[in-house]
Amino acid sequence: MALSTQRVFRTTAFWLAYATILGACSVQRGRYAAEHFRTTRTNFVFVRDRVTKNWVNRRCELRVSLARELPNPLQTSESGDLLSVQLMKPGTAQTGGLRSVEFETRDGFRLWAIEDVLDEPDVDGHTSYQVQVSWPRAGAETTYEPAEIFHLPALDDQPPNSWGPWVTADKTREGALAWWSETTGKPPETTQQPIAHPFELRCEIVFTDTPGVVR
Repeated sequence: MALSTQRVFRTTAFWLAYATILGACSVQRGRYAAEHFRTTRTNFVFVRDRVTKNWVNRRCELRVSLARELPNPLQTSESGDLLSVQLMKPGTAQTGGLRSVEFETRDGFRLWAIEDVLDEPDVDGHTSYQVQVSWPRAGAETTYEPAEIFHLPALDDQPPNSWGPWVTADKTREGALAWWSETTGKPPETTQQPIAHPFELRCEIVFTDTPGVVR
C-alpha cells in the first residue's frame, strides 16, 4: 500500500510540474510581455520587448480618401471634436491617442497620427479602435455616421518599427453609443451598409524611453 501511495504521489507531482511548465510557456509566448513598472508610489502594467528590454507603445496612422465628405471644420467650440477615435478594451472605452483632428494630405488621403501606451489586453489582442464622424445640426439632433471598428491583433512576434498593412474596419456599429454596444458585447446589427470611402488604419510598435508615456 505504501509503495502504491508513493507512485501516486510521484505521478501527481510529475503532472503538476508538467502543467506548470506548459502554463509558463503559454504566458511567455511571443516577443512582448506585460510587466509591472513599480515606483515608490505606483504599480502599473505596461508592455516590454523581451529582446531589447525596451518598453513599447503602438503608433498608428489613420487615413481616409479626400473623396469622403467630412465636417469642416472637424472641431468647433460648440460641439468639440467631430472626428472621434476611441480605444476600447474589455468592458472599457477611452479617448484614443489621436494627436489632433488637424490632418495632413498625402497621396489623395487625409492622414492623422495616433499613439497609445500598450498594456496587458494589447498583448493578447483584446483591444480595438473605433472611428466615428458626427454631424451637428442647428436646431436638430446630431447625426452620427456608422462607427468603424478596427480590431488590433495580438502583438505576438511583430518586429518593432515596421508598419503593418493598411486595413479597413472589421465591422461597423450604429449610433452615438456604438462604443457602449461594443464594450458590453452587444451583437452587431445584422445588416451593415457598405461605406463608400472607409477609413483605413495601419500600425507599428515603437520603443519609448519612459513606460506609460507617449512620445
